[in-house]
Amino acid sequence: MDAKDWGRAGPLMTISLIHCSDETSSTESMTGEKTEAVTFDAGRRSPTYRLNDLWTEFRDSTGLHSVDKIKPPSVSPFSIRGSIWMIALCSTTAFLVYNLVDQIGNYYSYPTITKFTPKMMSVIDFPAVTICNRCTLNKTRLDVYPEMENYLFNRHNGSVHARSFPVSDVFQDQLSVEWWNNMSMEGSKMLFSCAFGGVEFDCMTRFRPIFTSEGLCHTFNFNDSEIARVKKAGDSKNLVVLMNIYQDQYTFVANMAAGIKVFLHNPSVHPDASSTIVMAAPGFSTYVAMQKYEYFYQPQPYLAFGHMDCVDTTSPKFVNPLKYYSPYTFNHCVMECVQAKAFNQCGCVGPSDPRGGPLCSLTKQDSCYNPVRDAESTEANFLQECGCVGECRFDSYTAQVSSSSFPAKVWVDHLLKTRGAQDKEAMLENFVMLRVFYGQMMVTTITQQPQHTVATLLSDIGGQMGLCLGASMLTVAEITEFLVFIIIFLLDKCRGRKARNRISNW
Repeated sequence: MDAKDWGRAGPLMTISLIHCSDETSSTESMTGEKTEAVTFDAGRRSPTYRLNDLWTEFRDSTGLHSVDKIKPPSVSPFSIRGSIWMIALCSTTAFLVYNLVDQIGNYYSYPTITKFTPKMMSVIDFPAVTICNRCTLNKTRLDVYPEMENYLFNRHNGSVHARSFPVSDVFQDQLSVEWWNNMSMEGSKMLFSCAFGGVEFDCMTRFRPIFTSEGLCHTFNFNDSEIARVKKAGDSKNLVVLMNIYQDQYTFVANMAAGIKVFLHNPSVHPDASSTIVMAAPGFSTYVAMQKYEYFYQPQPYLAFGHMDCVDTTSPKFVNPLKYYSPYTFNHCVMECVQAKAFNQCGCVGPSDPRGGPLCSLTKQDSCYNPVRDAESTEANFLQECGCVGECRFDSYTAQVSSSSFPAKVWVDHLLKTRGAQDKEAMLENFVMLRVFYGQMMVTTITQQPQHTVATLLSDIGGQMGLCLGASMLTVAEITEFLVFIIIFLLDKCRGRKARNRISNW
């Protein structure tokens, strides 16, 4: 373009350039204004607050694993990654719920574990020791009744049809405790010598006569004001008793045996309620090595004995429901229930019954009282009718029994002179040496404990939550808050209020 042409075109081009410049400026100005408007709209909260906004806030702030992965573009539009995270979250949540239901159900089934704890002791309470002659009745004293021996033979020979019931007064009239005392073996003659802890004592000062289902027996350390205790174990350090059973004064009894029956029981419990029984024969020295067990079970709602609950007799709220036996024990309850049923049907009581009432005659005892008592004890629904429940805390004793010949030859002459035996044969037939002792100064405690406590339940739940979702107690608080906000949102929507302001102010 020459100068002339440039001169002619110059103004036009200038105007065009100016015009383009103006358009560009105008465009930039408009673009700037539009960008500013868009920026202003993006930074401002949406005037319409929706449930989706609540979910977005929760998703972006919660500590739950993988929840923040479920957002665009992972799930909208559809993607494999989003689907995998949703499946993973749903699967672990379902697994968590399944485990929690199982864990809570197991907790409310109240399972228990049993703990055995052997403890070495410096002092141990000694049990009550009840000694019963295998024949508690004295034939010599019963001979004043001519028909008595034949009656006892027919009563105990095992043939029901051979029984005869004499009509004389002693068989038909109500008896008394004094009568039974007079017709029984005399304890002061049976118990020759006694020693406890290596110290000899007069047997009848510490052996107490007591009626049991066996008849008149004698008990050491029963309901004493001061319970006997031992500090050493061993066969010569505890209770040693030498006795004469007087077989020549035996009459017919059901067991057809000679010797003594020994009950080991708690000093406050009746001998008939004991479960530890030992037999000792004449002509032997019998060694009874004991071990004490203390049981502690859990009261309701736990099951103490597999299918039964127990009653906490140490609770301040506990009241002994028994009328005639104290303290309350399961065996005391059973005994009182049996005796009550026998009394209701027969109108009389046995010599060992603590309840008041007329004692049965021999005929009534044989024909009514004993059969009713034996039958009731074997009834299938007997315990359910009585309502007897085991106590949660009790003691028991195990016994390891051994024996040796008694007396040794070297002692025969001395015992014949000092113990009044007629000859060696009579001594072998009548003398019994009994040694009751602790084998070790040890007590084994058996304690039932809850398998789950509130602390272990929370720990298990926390472990399951952390394993499945990486959640904690604070995560539960977050979820709770989220649910509360949803409720507030829905309520405000129904009432026409703005949920945004209320939730923001929390």
